[in-house]
Amino acid sequence: MHFLCHCGYDIHDTSDCLSYKACLIADQDEEELWEILEKGEKPHNDKIDIATEVMRLLHRNVYQCPKCGRIFIEDADDGYELKCFEPAENVNKKMLISAHGEDWRGYLYADWYDPKPDYCEYKGFITPLCNVKFDDLFFYDYDAFERRYFEILDEMMARKILRRARLNVNRETKHSWEDK
Repeated sequence: MHFLCHCGYDIHDTSDCLSYKACLIADQDEEELWEILEKGEKPHNDKIDIATEVMRLLHRNVYQCPKCGRIFIEDADDGYELKCFEPAENVNKKMLISAHGEDWRGYLYADWYDPKPDYCEYKGFITPLCNVKFDDLFFYDYDAFERRYFEILDEMMARKILRRARLNVNRETKHSWEDK
């Protein structure tokens, strides 16, 4: 899904771990959430899928425009259409970021394709999913691509904000790392 904010910013929901997206739980559903979580802590014979029950409660998505700060909330009574709320004054544009802030431990993915895929302008692209912005993420040259991947990997590891990393070349994993 993607949509345009009223300010013109293109908001994308095409991956996980977005710093401008959250799930909303109604205060009235909080007790039910705790009941579901308690089921998972106790032995039970039910074929209950705890994650499915929790996600049912968290079904409404919330987005915040990183440019202007507007909030968009899915309206369950209106087919989950987005309803826009404008800030009354200057607002923190990172209200939906993890409670860990910039220290949230994210992911690093890099993909190289030879030949270049039809759907992409570049042969290689790096996707750091974290709350730190990195530049120079698209490549035509493999050596530059690989060098940049390891630079970002080293920086994320040094900052202790990396949970998992993977470098794929033509859909085969060339490098992977996971914090255990």
